[in-house]
Amino acid sequence: MQMIKKNWVYIVFAISVLIFLGLKVYKSNNHNGQVELKVKTFHTDIGWGYDITANDTSLIHQDLIPGIEGRKGFNSKAEAEKVGTLVIEKIKNKKLPTVTLQELDDLKITK
Repeated sequence: MQMIKKNWVYIVFAISVLIFLGLKVYKSNNHNGQVELKVKTFHTDIGWGYDITANDTSLIHQDLIPGIEGRKGFNSKAEAEKVGTLVIEKIKNKKLPTVTLQELDDLKITK
């Protein structure tokens, strides 16, 4: 009987250590609970687009210039990255991630 209790103590201790280490790894991979937002650009058959990722999980996929009529991609990787960066700033400032025509003009995005 005492041997069984001793084994259970070891088992509970081992499980506790595994849970503790698992939580440490999880938190370090999540940057201590912080969300890391990134812009990733990509080329399409009609131009350039961008993805906004949160801790490497896709949050926004934008393959067209937002707010304009028709189907038109960004003319360059740099343009897509500028607008993606603007969207990240809006998200960080707890604003809707919409892009207006005025903001496109301010960023000198060719429409």
